[in-house]
Amino acid sequence: CCPGWVRFLKGQYPQLTKQLSTAKSPQQMFGSLTKSWLAQKLGVEPEKIFCVSIMPCVAKKAESELPTMATEHGPDVDLVLTTREFVRMMRADKIIPSLLPEEALDDPMGVSTGAGVIFGTTGGVMEAALRSATFLLTGKNPDPDAFSQLREGPGLREATYDLAGTPVRCAVVSGLGNTRKLLERILADKVHYDFVEVMACPGGCVGGGGQPIDKEDRELGGIRGDRLYQLDGQAPLRFSHENPQVQALYQEFLGEPLSEVSEHLLHTDHTAWSMPNQL
Repeated sequence: CCPGWVRFLKGQYPQLTKQLSTAKSPQQMFGSLTKSWLAQKLGVEPEKIFCVSIMPCVAKKAESELPTMATEHGPDVDLVLTTREFVRMMRADKIIPSLLPEEALDDPMGVSTGAGVIFGTTGGVMEAALRSATFLLTGKNPDPDAFSQLREGPGLREATYDLAGTPVRCAVVSGLGNTRKLLERILADKVHYDFVEVMACPGGCVGGGGQPIDKEDRELGGIRGDRLYQLDGQAPLRFSHENPQVQALYQEFLGEPLSEVSEHLLHTDHTAWSMPNQL
């Protein structure tokens, strides 16, 4: 999910590039589906769709411009605004969000789950994945809070979970200083993991460099992360695999996970582009 982490790894530890998940970030998955499935559903040409992403992350701008994130129709995501830029735009037009009436999100792609919400905080991607992995392996949903040991805490959190009889060793880290320490321990063969989640910004995406800056100079990543977990706890759906619109997307268009269409639209090859220092 984190382009800052991907660039850090490719620049500092290129020998580990093939260990990265091939799954695109949510931003890029949304863009590729917008220019394919949604275009088909709406009956419009992909070139006539302009996809804008509002993100807490400055690195998302560079990610959207990668040659691997475009097709013959143009970039999957046409423009990335940071949340701070978006706030400035609203203030310039004297728009006060708290005074606006609540509205439902547009369909399709308007239904979300608690698992999707916590993607924005450190440990959230790991926790969401473990929830659905448990279901896929056992046919039963776990307690949604069964993996809370991975939530906000020190820079590095570790846990081992039993998934259908198989121990899965997990590590969650945020902040590139902590990440470097973890990678050095892995390369020195001091620790072994099956699943590692890395977010470049302290606290995860909610602590991103594109977020509004606190007037009191507080680090808000943890505070915002706690709020995301509150929203997860209140959500009517807390498992990614239970999202009815995602289920419909697979039935109507993608077929199944890792199908040829899914691989083409939802996955990427991190070795297909080079960092400036590798050219």
